[in-house]
Amino acid sequence: MPLRMKKPAPIVVFSILAMLNGGVTFALGVMTLLGSRILFKPSGYGPNRIAISQLFGPFADQTGWIVLALGIVFVLVGYGLFTLREWARLTVFWVFALVAGATLVAVVWGVYHGEVGVVLSGLLKGAIDAALCLYLMSRGVRNAFSH
Repeated sequence: MPLRMKKPAPIVVFSILAMLNGGVTFALGVMTLLGSRILFKPSGYGPNRIAISQLFGPFADQTGWIVLALGIVFVLVGYGLFTLREWARLTVFWVFALVAGATLVAVVWGVYHGEVGVVLSGLLKGAIDAALCLYLMSRGVRNAFSH
């Protein structure tokens, strides 16, 4: 009988958070499809506040469907993490890696424009993303997912 590795606690936490996030995101998609305008109203503070739907550019009219689909993806990836599926670990790794790259671009923009807040928060966020990538590629985590 093969020795079964225990699930790493951070992976269990990530998986639960991903599934919860997916459930809320799915619910927002359903609400939008049923007529709610919550994702079409600007939110936040200051003059540059925008509606979430604006992030989808020319697909803003499809916000409900996009958000609903993202919710399903989050739940599936969370379940994949919980059940130690390699595809889920790699998906999360690449998402963190892409976000770290985009954050690096934001830091460079912040340096160029003298935005100290963007630089400092970007460096912190980039360090967290890089640490998560390293964790997901660590031997113990890779071994846990290779069953």
